[in-house]
Amino acid sequence: MLTQHAGIGYATFFRHFKSKDDLLLHVLQSGLADMLELHKPEMTPYEHALISFTHIKRDPGIFSLFANLPRDHKVIANMFETIFDSIKSLYVSRDESFIPKEVAINHLITSAIELVRWWVDHDMKYSVEQMATIQSELIVKATEIVAVERCVQQVNDCAAD
Repeated sequence: MLTQHAGIGYATFFRHFKSKDDLLLHVLQSGLADMLELHKPEMTPYEHALISFTHIKRDPGIFSLFANLPRDHKVIANMFETIFDSIKSLYVSRDESFIPKEVAINHLITSAIELVRWWVDHDMKYSVEQMATIQSELIVKATEIVAVERCVQQVNDCAAD
């Protein structure tokens, strides 16, 4: 049982969390919030990826858990929405693109999650720098070429798009 393993009482656990999913959500949100705090809008895609992969390398268990939960799990849905909201203000739709911004951002997030999953599942055999390059070139740059472009104005100007 979880409470025995943690060395706390059953009642103590439920005083702080409604369920195991509530605990999981808290742990994942804390880890994501710590990581997102390091990201700044003016950073390059490579710098964003470098921060993310460095953070993941420090605690691969948490991010492996996140990446391996099913997409329809309520914890993942909540986390996905948080990530989506943090990224959408960085981009505007390309005028010439028929791909909606929301679809492009969904692609960015799901592709990045799959890349993390693959990396963790393959014992992180590539360096943080290599993975940052792969994400920024293969996922972000490709999506930016066909669907969206990064906002160069104030982020608030882009949030309306």
